[in-house]
Amino acid sequence: MINLALVGCGNMGRSHAEELVNLPDVKVTALVDPIPARTADIRARFFQKAKEFTSMESLLADKRIKLDAVSIITPHTLHFSQAKSALEHGLHVLVEKPMVTNSRDARALWRTVKSTGKILAIAYQSSYTEEFAYLASLRDSGKLGKVQLITGWVSQNWLKNTTNTWRQDPALSGGGQMFDTGAHLFNAVMWLMNDPVVEAACFYDSCSTRVDINGVAIAKFQNGALANFSIGGNCPTFHTDIQIQTDKLLILTDQYGKKLEIFDPDGKPMDRPVKSEKHSSTTPHRNFLNAIKGREPVRAGVRYGVLLTALMDALYESANHQRVVRIKPVPKDIAV
Repeated sequence: MINLALVGCGNMGRSHAEELVNLPDVKVTALVDPIPARTADIRARFFQKAKEFTSMESLLADKRIKLDAVSIITPHTLHFSQAKSALEHGLHVLVEKPMVTNSRDARALWRTVKSTGKILAIAYQSSYTEEFAYLASLRDSGKLGKVQLITGWVSQNWLKNTTNTWRQDPALSGGGQMFDTGAHLFNAVMWLMNDPVVEAACFYDSCSTRVDINGVAIAKFQNGALANFSIGGNCPTFHTDIQIQTDKLLILTDQYGKKLEIFDPDGKPMDRPVKSEKHSSTTPHRNFLNAIKGREPVRAGVRYGVLLTALMDALYESANHQRVVRIKPVPKDIAV
């Protein structure tokens, strides 16, 4: 049985709790949130025997609590200190997206994962789907071909829906729509490419807020592929698409992996892949728990947090200084 603490008991924390309560071989032994009413609510609904804490520090200091892992669902800028502290206390970590909000912290967390030997997984969504697992198998077998162009799009009513929340407070969010819903879009592409971005440029519009709301970005990958992204946060409805052009195929999907169309060199749609164990769908928590037990590898580990924050640093630098940014190479054993 894996003993786990749920750190962050807001709306997303409740969503995680709804899944965890139905998973075998995991016991939520502790709940953490600075607002006691939140931990009390989740305790009453899902985990009646869990202990309640108002901070990560008080949790880790309590020697009576037996823990193997933590699931961190807190504002973005808190992720680094909380994940690093948990790893250093010998715990495995699942952290909500984005892993951290700058490259310095991403590299430090990567070094901590290496030194502790513990697992860190990031709760993106597309990385855990059957569709993206299948695309990754095409990539790794060479059947995908050489990726040439990528176009990604996401739009939603983010501006209105996040008004007066921490997501529009740079001190807690680390950025706006690009670092929130946009992180799913960027990660989906970064995960499929499995390759660092070497140059990037960006414009964004804050729409009179303190964070980016609408943004456009371009990027060049190390292997030569070119990408463009549109991230909209002031649209009355939600939509997302990803189009990938290779020298062999045209692929249509989205940042959540909920759809997949593949067209062959003659423009004919290819049959959807048959479900199999190799290409199975899972969830971040299921994959995380299985990885702890040695049953399967982590699908979205610290590597992708390092790659994504390198890109995000470059995008914000480009927008703020109005220039194309060359990205500092990531560590060699991350870049391979």
